[in-house]
Amino acid sequence: MWQKIEDAEWRPQTYLELEGLPCILIFSGMDPHGESLPRSLRYCDLRLINSSCLVRTALEQELGLAAYFVSSEVSLEKAARNEPLESDAEKLSSTDNEDEELVTEGSTSEKRSPVKRERSCSHDSASSSLSSKASGKSPGGRVACRDMVCGPWAPILMSSQVGKTGAYLQFLSILSRMLIRLTEVDVYDEEEINIHLREESDWHYLQLSDPWPDLELFKKLPFDYIIHDPKYEDASLICSHLQSVKSEARGTSRKPEELYVRRQTARMRLSKYAAYNTYHHCEQCHHYMGFHPRYQLYESTLHAFAFSYSMLGEEIQLHFIIPKSKEHHFVFSQPGGQLESMRLPLVTDKSHEYIKSPTFTPTTGRHEHGLFNLYHAMDGASHLHVLVVKEYEMAIYKKYWPNHIMLVLPSIFNSAGVGAAHFLIKELSYHNLELERNRQEELGIKPQDIWPFIVISDDSCVMWNVVDVDCGGERSRREFSWAERNVSLKHIMQHIEASPNITHYALIGMRKWSSKTGSAEVREPFSRCHVHDFIILNVDLTQNVQYNQNRRFTCDDVDFNLRVHSAGLLLCRFNRFSVMKKQIAVGGHRSCHITSKVSDNPVAIVPAQYICAPDSKHTFLAAPAQLLLEKFLQHHSHRFFPLSLRNRGHPVLSVDCYLNLGSQISVCYVSSRPHSLNISCSDFMFSGLLLYLCDSFVGASFLKKFHFLKGATLCVICQDRNSLRQTVVRLELEDEWQFRLRDEFQTANAKEDRPLFFLTGRHI
Repeated sequence: MWQKIEDAEWRPQTYLELEGLPCILIFSGMDPHGESLPRSLRYCDLRLINSSCLVRTALEQELGLAAYFVSSEVSLEKAARNEPLESDAEKLSSTDNEDEELVTEGSTSEKRSPVKRERSCSHDSASSSLSSKASGKSPGGRVACRDMVCGPWAPILMSSQVGKTGAYLQFLSILSRMLIRLTEVDVYDEEEINIHLREESDWHYLQLSDPWPDLELFKKLPFDYIIHDPKYEDASLICSHLQSVKSEARGTSRKPEELYVRRQTARMRLSKYAAYNTYHHCEQCHHYMGFHPRYQLYESTLHAFAFSYSMLGEEIQLHFIIPKSKEHHFVFSQPGGQLESMRLPLVTDKSHEYIKSPTFTPTTGRHEHGLFNLYHAMDGASHLHVLVVKEYEMAIYKKYWPNHIMLVLPSIFNSAGVGAAHFLIKELSYHNLELERNRQEELGIKPQDIWPFIVISDDSCVMWNVVDVDCGGERSRREFSWAERNVSLKHIMQHIEASPNITHYALIGMRKWSSKTGSAEVREPFSRCHVHDFIILNVDLTQNVQYNQNRRFTCDDVDFNLRVHSAGLLLCRFNRFSVMKKQIAVGGHRSCHITSKVSDNPVAIVPAQYICAPDSKHTFLAAPAQLLLEKFLQHHSHRFFPLSLRNRGHPVLSVDCYLNLGSQISVCYVSSRPHSLNISCSDFMFSGLLLYLCDSFVGASFLKKFHFLKGATLCVICQDRNSLRQTVVRLELEDEWQFRLRDEFQTANAKEDRPLFFLTGRHI
């Protein structure tokens, strides 16, 4: 079956329908005039002009060495036995730069390596039908790979059809392609989304060369509520009054089978400033990787670090793994004693010898493939880099990265999403800032002089660019030209850290790289909009703004951005700086699988089964309750909010949180905190109300400020059934909402896995 097409009689009609085959031979008697060719095309042989006389070209003979015809009657077991082993060259080309293949949760299929995927694709190769015509075989046959145990070029050297010179040339060709592939990387190449929804502002910066926007002018820029990150293409839009009313039709959502199509990528040559995974070795960064003879691999110590957090009502205990070579970044009560704090530099320090902001990288399942070698990205500059890992992965990360500092999360977060890591990174950093202020105040240093910024970076950031802008012509008809060049992360960080007024910004980031950079982005070197993937965070200004503590898996960064803005703080995005994200096919959110807890059979589980009625006989699932909730709302929120479907004029009111309800439903975010910046809601008639684990700031009087359509839907989500009932009473919801017993649900978790409960109601 090719491209999930179940029709046995299907035949490709265009060349583009062959996209994805590892090798395509166009065996045609005419040129493909004006037709688009697939990106996966490697060879196009048009030498067979006379279709009545089939001649085996040298290219076809070479392809025949690696593939042969298999009759459709051959059993699958026999075909499986003929499947080749992965060769050394294939390992080298696949370990660092796999193609991404997403697998539907609960499906019986497994992730396959690119090599295995190419083998399976070759079974349905377009050349099978063409070869069958030439050989008189039935079109139902397949092309299978030959057995290779001796390397990819062994069949060529042993083949009697090719001379020694040809074999040598083919060997060199394969070797050359393999070596070139090792210097390349696949990065996401996607345009920003929802650009047509953005309101064009009449105000532009007067000086494109300004190193930093004027603080007062920047405050006057409207905050862009729209999410432009391509990875959130299927996320709910956030309503604001700045959006055009004509933009209510966002377009239909993608079909279910299209949700797992690979995201668009481009192959880039690695620069000298790239970040690397564990497979990279060079003389310059041996000591960085932990292979320096001065430091033995076992020379690292485990240190406990505890602090109290009132919102959790308990003490949080973290652990640091600190190599001997990195102990100078920390303060101990005595040599080898109790860990007291992590050293922070001064705001007044103008040195260019090191990066002032500590970098935290949350990671899971990517001990081999995560891009944690920042030596070249930092251009050799001294910096503090901390890997944030889960407890059960501590040993494997320590094995692969023995000279890296690691922050080990408590065991209760083993099944949590990346939001838990973000939450603890920020809270730890603020607590450490206070410790450092107290320590250095005894040395005569003012508290405000301690550096308050940290960096939170994804583990797939591979390269960084800067846009050089040249403007000419008259002011009224200014023409812009720009060129994007790769620079070191050190260059970008030191540019930001040395900028005036930096301490007045809560959150700073950069756009994602795209080969289709728009002139609007370059014309506006700065903007106030959401920041993702690579952020610089002022933990002092954001002291009272927390990441969602409920162990979020998706969109926790969008949620935090909205919290920061509603608190009156400034978010700044550098449009001239961009980060390239590498496509990594393992780990991350892909490591979260949703399976049955009571059955070993790999039964397909669809999102509709992620919730059930309380006390039902439903098959419980082995997945965190938070993940089940987020996935269900993403795919089936229309079951709770039917009036909201494709109705942007009447969004769902979401209080104190942003949850993705799917691309067909829009939400309006409001904060219940006193003195918050909220959009005016007096003109809105809401089609729904979402109360997600709401706290004491949400009261009955607060909710009575908003107006709802008749028949609008309420969804209240709580940690347990008792809290659910208490919330309904406390917020006086029964005054305006009607509830039925059958409208109570829970995530499909067993009781010991602490499911989430929610109740729906209808506005009277």
